[in-house]
Amino acid sequence: MRIAFWRYESREEARQRRQLRKMLMLPPEPQYHHVGRGLVTLGALSGMLVGVLAWRLGHLAIVAPLLTSGLVVVALGATVFQIRRRYRHIVAGFLVLAVLLGLLAATAHRYGSFGSVAAVAGPTPSALANSGAAR
Repeated sequence: MRIAFWRYESREEARQRRQLRKMLMLPPEPQYHHVGRGLVTLGALSGMLVGVLAWRLGHLAIVAPLLTSGLVVVALGATVFQIRRRYRHIVAGFLVLAVLLGLLAATAHRYGSFGSVAAVAGPTPSALANSGAAR
């Protein structure tokens, strides 16, 4: 059954269900509010284990981008899902734009200036030379 079509019970139905479980001497219903926190903890500890192992074996340069991108995706996803449903696409767009601008700034910082980044990312000189001849 899809969650979109999930039928929520009323307070009265929930009270009757709890009373019936109590009358039949069944244990109370399990509550799974701690499962999400446990999965987050397990994922964080696994990421730390992978990072420490890669660092000790000398392969941190290979694993670090994967761990960082995974952390960014999880953080952005958690941030977007905290926002009201009506505005999620707007917040997701702003966050993606911020990440892309951060990547551009990191690239510009690595290569020295935005001019060199534009030279690398821009059109080739032959494409620029051919564009004037067609007019």
